[in-house]
Amino acid sequence: MIFNVFNYFHELGYDGQHHKYNIEVLPFNIPSDEDTKEFFNPPLPYLLPSIVDKICDRFLNSDINCSRIYGNVAQLFQVILFFGILYFLLKICEIIEPGNRKYKNILFLLFLLPAVNYKTLVMIRGELYVSFFVIATIFHFLNVFKKKQIDKKDLIFNVLLLGAIGLSKQWGLLFFPALGISSLILYFFHDKSFFIKYLLFTVKSFLLSFFLYGWFYIHLFIQYGSITAFNREPSSFSLSNQPSSFYFDFALNDLFINPIRGFDMVNKLFPILHSETWGDYWGYFLVTLGKGGVNNYEIVPYLGRVNLIALIPTAFFILGITYTMFSIFRNNKIQQIFYILIFLSILFTWIGYFWFLIKYPNLQQGDTIKATYIILIINLLPFFGANLIEKIRLWNEKFYNLILFILLTIFIHNIPTFFTRYSGIFT
Repeated sequence: MIFNVFNYFHELGYDGQHHKYNIEVLPFNIPSDEDTKEFFNPPLPYLLPSIVDKICDRFLNSDINCSRIYGNVAQLFQVILFFGILYFLLKICEIIEPGNRKYKNILFLLFLLPAVNYKTLVMIRGELYVSFFVIATIFHFLNVFKKKQIDKKDLIFNVLLLGAIGLSKQWGLLFFPALGISSLILYFFHDKSFFIKYLLFTVKSFLLSFFLYGWFYIHLFIQYGSITAFNREPSSFSLSNQPSSFYFDFALNDLFINPIRGFDMVNKLFPILHSETWGDYWGYFLVTLGKGGVNNYEIVPYLGRVNLIALIPTAFFILGITYTMFSIFRNNKIQQIFYILIFLSILFTWIGYFWFLIKYPNLQQGDTIKATYIILIINLLPFFGANLIEKIRLWNEKFYNLILFILLTIFIHNIPTFFTRYSGIFT
């Protein structure tokens, strides 16, 4: 991760130049659609680099490239957030699987496998912030459930977390209905007295957190007519906005041979998401696509192999979520409410993202199909995979050891996808 920070220039990320403009307009002004096409993004992810940028402009030599300085500061901070996510994963494990080291090992292995984690870390965007604050909120939710008490500190902590989610990225708002429904479901897990207290706690948290993040969405609504403002005109919602190939074409030949843009995967949802999760379909991290006068197409066949063997952890994610939700009542109460909460978080995030893809189609490229946009889903799915593998371990230890060996082999094979090939490219 540190290698990537000092070898990946943040302006090379998805719409990196426009995220740069957000940084340079803040913190004293709110970016408009005249300043940047990323004007609709909440300000929190840009706040620290924008402050560093102003300090750099004021106090350092004019020959200094402030963009590289504030970019590295922001990237290093995002590395801290990533380790913060790992910390909360560990704390959640202690609540749902106390003392179960093997569950933790599988969870961390599954979590660290997708290449999109390392790519997202070095792009200055809001998705990683959403993932951090949502997972922290999930831990807090479980902690309150476990101790069966609610105090003022819990309310303050919850309000701050929810406010931070809202100020990180619009995707974060999709977590609110998941948390709200989970709070209602507590009726079936606790006595009526605690349920009412927790329901009031959730309502207060939602209302008070709105005072932290709501101003930005009110600003979007007043200026652009919608809290979901974007830099393209929306279409009316219709599944026919996208061709059948968007939904059903898996482009299996190119998925395992040429898993980068420019071939047969154009605007095909699942092949692009798979390639972006495990590799670099768009060519912003591993495949340089001629940027900076460099070509490295020799990596493409390797990325095809990565996509092929990544079907194994992907299968554990899909089978894990299916098994866990169909056998939800075989778990203890705290496991039940946890898996319901993260299932709803994944569900609402996916529904919101799917709505976005339908409302803003790009048939020529499909350039809104990016795994980074749904990094929260990718960060929560390992819980389901780990739960399935843990149940396999209880059934047959030898089969579990075989799975662990296979996953470790995949991890070692995929290590080159964790390190950027963009070293030295600044244009």
